[in-house]
Amino acid sequence: MRGHLKAPLSIALINGIFGALLFVTPWVSQLEEEFGLGWLFQLRGAQPPPEQVALVVMDTESMKVLGLERLHRKWPRQLHAQLIRKLSTAGATVIAFDVFFREPYKDGVDKALADAIHQAGNVILFRYLYKDALQLLGERGQMATVFAETMQDPAPIFAEAAAALAPFALPGVPVKVSQFWKFKPEIGGLATLPTMAFQYYSLGVYENFHKITPLNNTHFPATSEEMLQSPGLESYMKQVRSLFLEQARLNGYQQSRLQADGEVNDSQLLESLLSMYSGNHSQFLNYYGPPRSIHSISYHRALSMSDAEMQVKFKGKAVFVGVSEAFQWDQQDTFYTVYSDSKTGHNISGVEIAATAFGNLLQRNWVEPLGLNYEFMLLLLWGGLIGLVCRLLSVSKAVVAIFLLCAGYAMIALESFSATSIWLPLIVPLFVQVLPVLFFAMLLGYQEAKEERVKIAHALGHYLPPQAVEDLAQSVRRIGGAGKTVHGVCLATDAEQYTQLSEQMEPAELRLFLNAYYEIVFQAIHNQGGIISDVVGDAVLALWVNPERQTDERIKACRAALNVASAVALFNQQQPKYKLPTRIGLHYGEVCIGDVGAGEHYEYRAIGDVVNTAARIEGANKYFGTRLLISSEGLTDIKDMVTREIGLFRLAGKSKEIHLFELMDDSQECVEATAHLLAEYKLALSVYKSHKWEEASHCFSKIVQKYHHDGPSLFYLDLCNKYKHFPPDEKWEGVIDLEFK
Repeated sequence: MRGHLKAPLSIALINGIFGALLFVTPWVSQLEEEFGLGWLFQLRGAQPPPEQVALVVMDTESMKVLGLERLHRKWPRQLHAQLIRKLSTAGATVIAFDVFFREPYKDGVDKALADAIHQAGNVILFRYLYKDALQLLGERGQMATVFAETMQDPAPIFAEAAAALAPFALPGVPVKVSQFWKFKPEIGGLATLPTMAFQYYSLGVYENFHKITPLNNTHFPATSEEMLQSPGLESYMKQVRSLFLEQARLNGYQQSRLQADGEVNDSQLLESLLSMYSGNHSQFLNYYGPPRSIHSISYHRALSMSDAEMQVKFKGKAVFVGVSEAFQWDQQDTFYTVYSDSKTGHNISGVEIAATAFGNLLQRNWVEPLGLNYEFMLLLLWGGLIGLVCRLLSVSKAVVAIFLLCAGYAMIALESFSATSIWLPLIVPLFVQVLPVLFFAMLLGYQEAKEERVKIAHALGHYLPPQAVEDLAQSVRRIGGAGKTVHGVCLATDAEQYTQLSEQMEPAELRLFLNAYYEIVFQAIHNQGGIISDVVGDAVLALWVNPERQTDERIKACRAALNVASAVALFNQQQPKYKLPTRIGLHYGEVCIGDVGAGEHYEYRAIGDVVNTAARIEGANKYFGTRLLISSEGLTDIKDMVTREIGLFRLAGKSKEIHLFELMDDSQECVEATAHLLAEYKLALSVYKSHKWEEASHCFSKIVQKYHHDGPSLFYLDLCNKYKHFPPDEKWEGVIDLEFK
């Protein structure tokens, strides 16, 4: 039992550690954020946004109704002043403008807008954040470029009138916006627009907030009104954030105080403030849905509403004002998010992202990763479970079990995300850890089964042909049962001068000589994965078969044929007294492999036209003085072999023509030696195909004069000389009949 579990436990441990370590790499984390988080949002669907936040959007509809120009920052500022007054009268708690009032105007409208901002007292304006390239001198005198983030405030008249100024930095397309900054450390830890808007929205619990935290021991003003005057909202938030960072354990203390003190009002706001000031500088956005999921009112509609309607829509709410379009073709100031449509390009506007961040801060429902330690343990255990399942069960059962496990995990991850906004990883556990280990388990199972078959083959291999042994090991057939039809290459060889040798040598001597000959032939075939199907006298029949059509089988057969030819040539050089020059033929097609016989005697062999044709091709070498011929079917999809075309022939006893090629040695020295011959031969053959018998005869004659023993050239020279006097019929298609084997 211990040995049986050793391999599964090892695989489980390796898979768990692999997934856990891989998860912390940047590119896998990016995949989780790009796809895993996106899938969770899509599967969860839209959720209702908080009622406490609303949008007033500057859109194309308002531009047309109000007769304004498309450049939103050029809209008349008296309209913004009018909107602020209406929102203030309606009782909006805080008004956040995602519009940058960069330069002052000279027509006097700026004072009206500044007065409206000042009188409202709750307007937070956007300050522009950009990166600036600086050239600095290094220690060795070299210049270096560094990038520093710099803020640009709105025009002074507006900056002085606003309750506060805040940046809101987001990446541009194609970077996906998945997080938002609560505080920006690159600019001194300043609060961003949604964070500052939320703090202003929560001023009603200012005093209670200080009571439940050690902040009451500091020098902060006693009331929010005093705080807004000095040090001001921006400085106050920066100081509070610094104190929270200095006391890493502060949050746990605050939560216990909130639960113990039943008299504290607005506990949700207090808990949200504690969460906002605690933890990371940034959080993952929990989008409520696709664009315009947060309640949005067109700019022109807000201006035309009555005071009573405005109170219903905006009283007690945080109102964000900025550019947002309902249709993709009108979009400006938009960002790529989990809800962006790759087909239409419909993104979410910056002001809606700011409002989404505000809603997340209010509800404390931003997306929260599980935590590095917990994620590491989860992936370690999950990977171990998958590894055990893959190794302890059969492949088919393991696939079903893993599918059910993955479905269960995905449902748990979706439920966790929907109910608590906890983000469990998906890409690593469902793909990175599952697919490789499943593949490895299948491979290992196959290897173990193969080892078992090898053991059986070793025991039976001395008595049966290898393929028969393989079939028996797999229990795919019984003796005398139906054969298997497969695709394969058949290699047929025949040795010349065998009859003379059998007359000259004693039987015992001939047996030893043939054994030595067969040893080199069989070795060349076996080295390329071939199967010796039959041996009759001096002839050998070998096969490369596969249930499917495979180019590899043809390549192996061609390589084996070349190796047989070179090995026999070397063998004949080492046997000066006795030689066995060998002819080889190759053909490809369907063959049936099985038992042939009856009663008590069966032989395992290949049956089919391919076998007969391969033998005929081998015999055709006699016509051309060649040693190795192959059919066009055997060369299909093979590009790296050196061949030369012989032609279209109808072999002896066959009714269909076949296209033959000579397969030649592809070693560098042989290729260089035959390059000129092949070029001249190819030209002569093309002339022959044009039925120019005189010219073709001249071309082949030149080749024969230069290369005296080139059999194909001699064959075509004789044929051209014949056709000069007795040309073939005009309907002749170039097929040459070979009359004997």
